[in-house]
Amino acid sequence: MKRTTTAIAVTGILATPLILTACSDSIPANDNGGSSTTTSASNGRAGTVTPAETSSWRGNLVIGVGDQQANDKITLPAANQVHAQCVGEGDNLTVDIAAPNGWHAVLTHGSQIVTIENTQLNYAAQEFTTPQSSLDYDIEWNNKFGSDKQYLSGVTWDVPHTGDVEIQLNERTPPHWVIKSAEKVNLALHVDCSSQ
Repeated sequence: MKRTTTAIAVTGILATPLILTACSDSIPANDNGGSSTTTSASNGRAGTVTPAETSSWRGNLVIGVGDQQANDKITLPAANQVHAQCVGEGDNLTVDIAAPNGWHAVLTHGSQIVTIENTQLNYAAQEFTTPQSSLDYDIEWNNKFGSDKQYLSGVTWDVPHTGDVEIQLNERTPPHWVIKSAEKVNLALHVDCSSQ
């Protein structure tokens, strides 16, 4: 009788976590081919994602590292595979981007800083900033050649409308991100966060 009681008690203890797990109502905020976002779907509104106006990967949405397309390098997703969550308005706008193959990026209105991470590839969150010298070069080039190019390198906010952001980032990866190709991080896309 003692063995039967012990077996029932042990079985009950082992089954409890399984029952609790099965009863849990928590679900990932976004399950997109293994990528996830820390922003809840009920927090903010969805942004409309389109390709950047110009990038070296012309006409494509781009996120990744290196100069080749592969699951662990450059991802060229379709627009419906990239989820942008827009939280806040005006100067308080934050854009949270989740893309396939584990890519995640966050940026805040008015800043050139884009924080990018990929937990699938063990790339810890890292801030990337387009240097002022690159922005100055784009402005000088526009002035010198009378160009009407409205998007500079890096991050352009509120063009063509308030709530829009164009990202054309191509910067060096940090040494702790182990890359087996060109050591650059690329992000090129446009998000419309206007509250229509």
